[in-house]
Amino acid sequence: MCNGCVQKEYPDRGNTCLENGSYLMNYLCCASCHQRDFVLISNKATEDEDGEEIVTYDHVCKNCDHVVARHEYTFSVVDEYQEYTMLCMLCGKAEDSISVLPDDPRQSAPLF
Repeated sequence: MCNGCVQKEYPDRGNTCLENGSYLMNYLCCASCHQRDFVLISNKATEDEDGEEIVTYDHVCKNCDHVVARHEYTFSVVDEYQEYTMLCMLCGKAEDSISVLPDDPRQSAPLF
């Protein structure tokens, strides 16, 4: 991973978890070839460990194959919630939790 390629390392992305793609707003240029072009996804792998799906891949420079960052995305179901996390020097860090029920119990107002 290369901190010379990004504006900010691991920016806080709130609840925006990317399973695929790149956060180009945080990309300065390739520290190796000094070109600012698209970054490609390579070495993508998906694992399923104990009900948790883990997607990993590398962001690489389109021109020289320099590895800009390593991306990790996880998905799991815990109790009645879908849990998402993302950790990447380029794309940032984020967590999200969504209820699998039609009405999220956390969003309900108390009756009394």
